Amino acid sequence: MTKKYFFLLLVAVSFFTACKNGLFGDLKANQAPDTHTVIDKIIRTGTNRFASQVNIRWWGDDPDGYVAGYEYTFDFPVSAASQWHRISGNDSTFSLTTPAGIDTADFHFSIRAIDNRGLKDETPASVTYPVRNSTPAVQFVQGVYNPTKTFPIVRLYWQGTDLDGADNISGYELIWNDTTLSPTAVNASITSAIFEAKNMASATRTCYIYANNNTNKMNVEVSGMKINATNNLYIRALDISGAKSYWISSYTMYIKRPSSDKLIVDAYTTPSANAVAFYTQRMTTQGYANTDTIRLFEKSGSVYTQLSADNATQAKIFNLFKLIIWCGDNTGNSLFLAQKSMNDFISNNGKLFMANTLQSLFDANSPQLSFTPAQSLLTYPDSAFLFQLDSLANSNLAGFPTVKNTLFLPLIKPIQLAPNAYAIYSAHLSVKDTKNFPPPPYPLWTGNSCIIAGLKNPVSGSPYFIYSEVELQNLNGLTNIDTMWDKLLQELGY
Repeated sequence: MTKKYFFLLLVAVSFFTACKNGLFGDLKANQAPDTHTVIDKIIRTGTNRFASQVNIRWWGDDPDGYVAGYEYTFDFPVSAASQWHRISGNDSTFSLTTPAGIDTADFHFSIRAIDNRGLKDETPASVTYPVRNSTPAVQFVQGVYNPTKTFPIVRLYWQGTDLDGADNISGYELIWNDTTLSPTAVNASITSAIFEAKNMASATRTCYIYANNNTNKMNVEVSGMKINATNNLYIRALDISGAKSYWISSYTMYIKRPSSDKLIVDAYTTPSANAVAFYTQRMTTQGYANTDTIRLFEKSGSVYTQLSADNATQAKIFNLFKLIIWCGDNTGNSLFLAQKSMNDFISNNGKLFMANTLQSLFDANSPQLSFTPAQSLLTYPDSAFLFQLDSLANSNLAGFPTVKNTLFLPLIKPIQLAPNAYAIYSAHLSVKDTKNFPPPPYPLWTGNSCIIAGLKNPVSGSPYFIYSEVELQNLNGLTNIDTMWDKLLQELGY
């Protein structure tokens, strides 16, 4: 017999012998997995308790398979009615919130493994976590600008923190000046707001709240703002257990009442008391003695004192008025801010007069001109420029006087009229060829020479915006500036 056949015979004999002796008995029942936590017992008391965010770790093993997942519960004691929650990993961070009004609590954590056949550990691992709720905190955040003098519309920013996690903050409470008054509650998603006085006539006012960047006011209001007085907004944070932070005060600001519906905007980047006094005197001469003033670019050190925290707040301040007289020494600064903050004012039938010194480097096609009577400024070859031939400026409109400039204008870029715009004053200009350097006298410029223009409402046809690239305080060489100003106000409907 060959070795091959002998081996096969031996296998067959062994098989039948095993069957005869019962070596293939019943399969053993599936055994449940076992579950363990990293820590079995925790002893912490007083301030040494855990913060309400805790990280818990566990593991499981199975003698005849593998662990497919886990279930946990914080129910105590564990019973058939306990609510179990499925989880697949071996650790997780839990927010354990103490009951309202209680700053300490014990949380009982139980976890059980589930094997690949769905069998669950009948003796879950358990550990108790002594938790102490942390008090939340809040602080005011400095905005782009923080005006220390403002009309009764102001924006403030804040940020809440909590050692138990940002989700533990439930909201904030706000009150002006006096923390013994009833505060106003807002939710945790609100981290800034515009506060607008509700009644401009009273000395202490309730404020509308415009949360974050929302243009609609909230259905709650905050009280206590004082008018013609210094103010502080107070805030405190609340967490979901009811714990409250200390009251925190904003910086101090003086809030003033608008005394009229007319505003002089001083947009000079360097102090110019003469310009503001000029327009104030003109308004007084016309019978408007209570015209308000705002100095947009006034600084204390490096901080602007009156410019609003953002354009939306500045827009609401401008919208308090019906006539705005804007003067400044930087066309770019003025047009940029006005373009961003005057839409509401203009949409609500506001009237605007603006006079700015024109800088030689200002872009003649700047998009900042888009809302003005100027579609662009006149451009001409680099080898030539326009300058003042004499100091006179004429108007083609009836009743407007010829005026005389008291300062020489070495460089002029006439206004290219936008649709619905019209020329009010034009200057006498000469053109100089800097390429060929011809001797004087220089030839008269016969093209567009508009330096003051108006813009009409396309629907009503009435003017609402007059723009001048010459400062009016320099146009009184014939001592008839009051006549000119009176005609300009009439042109705007005043």
